Amino acid sequence: MGKIRRLVFMLIILALAIISACNNKEKRDPELRSSQVDTLSSLNDTLVIEPIEADQINNQGLTEIDYPKLSVIIDDFGNYNNFMLDSLLVKFGTLPSEVAFAILPNLPYSEFVMEYFQFTNRELLLHTPMEPLNSKINAGDVVISSSDDAIDIVNKLGAFYNALPQVKGLNNHMGSRATENSEVMAAVLSWCKENNLFFVDSATTSKSIAFNLAKEIGIPTAKRDIFLDVPNASKENVDKYLVKMNNYFKAGRDILVITHASTLERRDNLQYFIDEAKKIGYLLVPVSEYLTYPQDSILPDDLTKNNLFRQKHSNNIEKS
Repeated sequence: MGKIRRLVFMLIILALAIISACNNKEKRDPELRSSQVDTLSSLNDTLVIEPIEADQINNQGLTEIDYPKLSVIIDDFGNYNNFMLDSLLVKFGTLPSEVAFAILPNLPYSEFVMEYFQFTNRELLLHTPMEPLNSKINAGDVVISSSDDAIDIVNKLGAFYNALPQVKGLNNHMGSRATENSEVMAAVLSWCKENNLFFVDSATTSKSIAFNLAKEIGIPTAKRDIFLDVPNASKENVDKYLVKMNNYFKAGRDILVITHASTLERRDNLQYFIDEAKKIGYLLVPVSEYLTYPQDSILPDDLTKNNLFRQKHSNNIEKS
């Protein structure tokens, strides 16, 4: 009986320790959120590239373009628990399946987010931490740095990918310094090519060379047009973008939008934005249907028609 009592006592102690550890991790989450998420309020580090005004758009030759494309990526998944029906993760998961989720590595729920969505049609990206211009901003515990050599970069990317193997592509988390560095981005994009992953340039700096270099290296790529929650996450700010979206639609311009998974307000604003953009006439598509593909690549059957359409009009659209 003594051995049984000791065994029961040990099990009780173990259960209490696990509960305590979980509670402590939940308490640390707000600190992680404040240090890990994109610091979009710092315009010195995250230079917002404003969408081009309608009167600057050259729309010659675009008279018969139907259904310009809209694609959406939500950054910063990985901090939010899913075990309650009212959680952020579950509520973001009710957004249209065409919306892609970008997961930060090495956060409390990074791998769980991947597992939660891996059997859906939703596309997942690795939200790759990269060095910002502002050294005081914390981009993460492990970051692709301008001081890294190619081996360091490959090792870091390999570790991220091993933890999140269901991702279909990468986009940069912060990275205003890294994405301006041709040696760093050549290593990143070459690794993407070897692993059949696409790259989306979040365009956190006007000097980013990532998008153009990705096209040169020959991987599917795209570049962010709008940060929906910059300069703020208000509905009024979204309405201003919708006015511009109406002008872009008339010009036949495809648009890639990025927002962030940090508040319910951002989720609701995005749903509103998508609904209104569809009323304008935009076609919501997954990122894989939005990408610019290398000319010599073999496209998936369901992308061939859409991509040929894009290529046919790309010269006119890129002038905008």
